[in-house]
Formats: sequence, C-alpha cells, structure tokens
Amino acid sequence: MVHSTERTLSRRCQRDLGMSFVEWRQRLRLVRALSMLEDGQTVQAVALELGYSTSSAFIAMFHRLMGATPDEFRKRIVQL
Repeated sequence: MVHSTERTLSRRCQRDLGMSFVEWRQRLRLVRALSMLEDGQTVQAVALELGYSTSSAFIAMFHRLMGATPDEFRKRIVQL
C-alpha cells in the first residue's frame, strides 16, 4: 500500500519520528483508545477495535504507557 519495504519503513520511522514503527503504531492505538474511552466505550470494545486479542493485553499496554488502567483514566476524566 505504501510501496515500501518493511525495512525501509522502519528506518524512515526511526529517522523521521525518532521511534520504531512498532512504537509509533502503539502510540497511535493509544491516541485512538483515549478518545474511544472518553466516548464511553467499554474497555473490551476498545481492545477488540484496536486489534488486541484480549482486554488484558490492551490494559497492560495502556497501563505501561499511561501509568493507569483504562478505568482509572476514565475516573480521572470524570473528576475534571
């Protein structure tokens, strides 16, 4: 689709974005997850929509990057 090899795409991500393609893709998923959670979607629905096979895999990624679980994040939003 982008007329590039995986290796070339990986090098360009590192050069232009300062991160690997995998890290970029994970951050993109996180940005999408934040808006979906703010819209009130369930954690399971968000996880499946973003391509995670289980909710727990999504929760682990979310916690690692955000320092909170999706439910904790949602509670913080409500307090604001």
